[in-house]
Order: sequence, then C-alpha cells, then structure tokens
Amino acid sequence: MHFFFFREAWRSFRHHGGLAATAILSLTAALSLSGIFLLLEQNAQFAMDMVGDRREMVVYLHDDVSREQRDALVARLQQLFGEVTYVSKDQAWTEFTDQVGDPALLEAVEGNPLPASLRVKLKTELLNFPAMEKTAKIVSEFPEVEDVRYGGEWVRRLDSISLGLKRGALAVGLVVAGAILVVLYNTIRLTVLARRPQVEIMSRLGATDRFISTPFVLEAMLEAALASLIALGIVFAFHRAFVSQVVNLVFLPLHVIAAFVGIAIVLAWIAAELALTRVLRSGA
Repeated sequence: MHFFFFREAWRSFRHHGGLAATAILSLTAALSLSGIFLLLEQNAQFAMDMVGDRREMVVYLHDDVSREQRDALVARLQQLFGEVTYVSKDQAWTEFTDQVGDPALLEAVEGNPLPASLRVKLKTELLNFPAMEKTAKIVSEFPEVEDVRYGGEWVRRLDSISLGLKRGALAVGLVVAGAILVVLYNTIRLTVLARRPQVEIMSRLGATDRFISTPFVLEAMLEAALASLIALGIVFAFHRAFVSQVVNLVFLPLHVIAAFVGIAIVLAWIAAELALTRVLRSGA
C-alpha cells in the first residue's frame, strides 16, 4: 500500500513536470533567500556569542583589604556569580604600562595608584544587561569593594543587536513560510484539477479522501525536499564564495540544516492538506 502511494506521487510528479518545476523553482528562490539570511544570522550570532563570552565584571578592592578578606570574597563571588581571577596592584600596573607602551609617559606618576581587583567571568545566565546590572549592585555592597565596572552601555547595545538579529530571522522565516504555503497550495490545487477525472473515478469506486489525497501530499513534500536541498546547495556556494573573497564564515550546523529541510517538508504537508481539503470537498 505504501509503495502504491509513493508510485502515484512519483508518476504525478513526472506527468506534471511543468507545475512541479515551477513550484520547485519558486520554493528554491524563497528558501535560498531564507537560507542565506539564516547563514548570516548564524554567523552574526556566533560572533556575538564570542564577544559575549568575553564579558566580565571588574571588582576594584579597597587598599586595606586583608588577604583573608580577599579570599573570602573570592570564594563568595565564585559561588554566586562565576569564575574569579585576582589581579594584584603590581599586576595591574604591569598591564597598564604594557598598554601605554612609552615609559616616558609614566615618569610623572609617583608610586602605583592602581587598586587590586577581581575579574569575574560571569555565568552564562548572567550575560545580559539586567542580570549584570543587578549583579554589580549586589557586589558593590560588599565592604571590601571600592567600585564595580562592567560596561553597562556596551552590554545594553550588545543585547539590543542580538535581539534585533533574532527578530529579523523570525520575520524572514515567517515571510518564507507564507511563500511556501501559497506556492504549494496553488500547485497541488492545479495538479488535482488536472487529474480531476481520475480523482472522480476513484471517489465513485469508494476510495476515501485520505486514500486519494496521500499521493498529492507526498508529491508536495517531495517538491519541498528537493527545493530545500537545492537551496542549501546555493547557500553553500554563497558561503564558499563569501569565504574566498571576504572573511571566514561558519556554515550551518547539522541540526540547523535538518531543521531547515524538516520545516520545509512540514509546511508542504500543511499546504497540501489545505489545498486538498478545499478541492475534494468543494468539487472545484
């Protein structure tokens, strides 16, 4: 029985090659646009995550903090907020002089004015502006702490860009999903109408709507699968061309590729079901 459905789907696909080719080309165009945007969004998000991994909070200590107090504070911060690295006054001065580069610029500075500090690499769940702001407020209330810095405005902008990328990806995805539904809805409807005599004969012989519609549904899913694979090939070609000319890009991971193809097939199934329900019930 299953073989019959696949055979009928393939026969319909071959006999109505013009409709199938038009549908595949239209779907490929929409999916290619979506795939390219998804590729760029994935790489942008990857870059954002790398920048986000470098977010850290710098906790400046009072000069009179004892070693015992410092160790207790380090243990407390590690327990609550993340990995902590201690930077002594001497280390801070060495790093500062390396950044300045020219020792002559520091000749007028007497002694070492820089405080010791703790660099806190925050937990993943704290790498957003509201959480970092709340964390900084809590940490600043410890008596050993003189000041807390975390680049609040920079973090806010980073979160805003990340949110914008996600919204853009969602918007493009919805547009492409709508295009897939429209293309396959009309394609399957025209295919059913082209085979109307055969459908009527099967219906008069007692075939159920499910029996009649299954080959058409499989045909739509086949078209979507082919279009998604071709689109992925186009996206890969774009990826390779972009890499050779501009900068290195990471291609879509396997789970994203699987989701890309899977969503296209599911949308095809939905479009085919909608089209067949209307055609078979209305007799249009």
